[in-house]
Amino acid sequence: MNTFNINNYFIMKNLKSIIAIFAISFATVFSSYAEETPPIEKTQNLRSEIISMLGSQTPFALDESSKAEIVFTVTSQNEIVVLSVNSESADFNSYVKSRLNYKKVDTKGLKVRGQYTLPVRLKSL
Repeated sequence: MNTFNINNYFIMKNLKSIIAIFAISFATVFSSYAEETPPIEKTQNLRSEIISMLGSQTPFALDESSKAEIVFTVTSQNEIVVLSVNSESADFNSYVKSRLNYKKVDTKGLKVRGQYTLPVRLKSL
C-alpha cells in the first residue's frame, strides 16, 4: 500500500505540472493576440464618423420615424463600401450610398473586408 501512495503522489504531481504548463501556454498565446484598442471603442469612433458624414438633416422629408440598418465593409485604404441599406425609404437608401460609398474614415485598426452593421434611427420632423 505504501508504493501505491507514492505512485499516486508522483502521478498527481506530474498531472499538476502538465496542467500548469498548458495554462501558461494558453495564456501566452491568447495574450499575444490582444488588441491595443478595445473593439468597442473603434466601432464607437466609426459610428460617430459615419453619423457625422450622414449629417443631422436629410434632403428629403420623412412621413414618420423609422429604423434602418446599414451594412458595409472597410477597404484596406480605410474607405467605406456600402453593401446594403435596409430601410423602407428608397430615398434614404440612395442618400446613404451617395454620402458614404468610397469615403475615407479616420478610425484606425478596423478589420479590412470585415462586415459591419450600423443601426440608424430616422426621425421625422
